[in-house]
Amino acid sequence: MDGVVSTRVQFRAGETETMGFIEQVSYKIKRNQVIVGYDSGPMKGTAIRYTVTGPNSIHSELGNLQRIN
Repeated sequence: MDGVVSTRVQFRAGETETMGFIEQVSYKIKRNQVIVGYDSGPMKGTAIRYTVTGPNSIHSELGNLQRIN
C-alpha cells in the first residue's frame, strides 16, 4: 500500500495482516467495493471501504494497493 502509510497488507479468509498485526475481519462485497469490518485488534469496530480499480489494484482512503506475488 502506498499513501498515508506505505506497507504490505495481506488479505486472507477471515483475517488481514499488516506490520505483524493479525486481525479478524469480515468481508462484504457490493459491486466494485469490498467493505472490510474489523472484529479484533486495534481497528476493532471499524470498517474500511476498498474500491476495485483494476484486476490487480484497489483504492481506499488510506492509499492505493497493488497485488504483488
